[in-house]
Amino acid sequence: MPSRQIYIVDDDSVAALITQRGLQTMLDGQSTVLVTSSPNAAWLACATDHVDLLIVDPNPQISATLSLLRAVRAFRPHIPLLVLTAYDTPGLRAKMRELGVVHYVAKPIDLRDLLPVVYAALAVNPPTSDPPLATISLKHPSGSP
Repeated sequence: MPSRQIYIVDDDSVAALITQRGLQTMLDGQSTVLVTSSPNAAWLACATDHVDLLIVDPNPQISATLSLLRAVRAFRPHIPLLVLTAYDTPGLRAKMRELGVVHYVAKPIDLRDLLPVVYAALAVNPPTSDPPLATISLKHPSGSP
C-alpha cells in the first residue's frame, strides 16, 4: 500500500511533535507524518505535493490558518481536513462548520482516541488489531491512561 502523506500545522512545536511521533508509530509506517508551524508551507505542500490529510490547529489570533483552511476547501477540496485544536470555543466550532470541516477534535486528546478520527478523515478502515503502542507513553495529568 502506498504511504499516505499527513501534514500537521501547529504553532506549538511540542504538541505537534507528540502528535507526529504518535501517529507515525500508531499508523505503523503506512503514512508519513510531517509537521510545519507555517500555514504558508502547508499550503505549498497541498498545492504541489500529494497530501492525503491536513491536520490543523487554527490559532484564532492568526488569520493565516483560517486562510489556509479556506484555500484548501476552495482549491483542493479532495484533501480532508482535521481540526485538532487547543483553542476550542463554540465560535471556532461554528466557523469550522462554515468552512466545511467535518473532523473536529479538541485538545487534549489521547492519541489512541485520535487514531479513529484520523482513519475516518482518511476514509479507510482501521486495522483489526490494536496498533503498536510500545514506544508511546502518554498519560493524563491524573496519571491514569
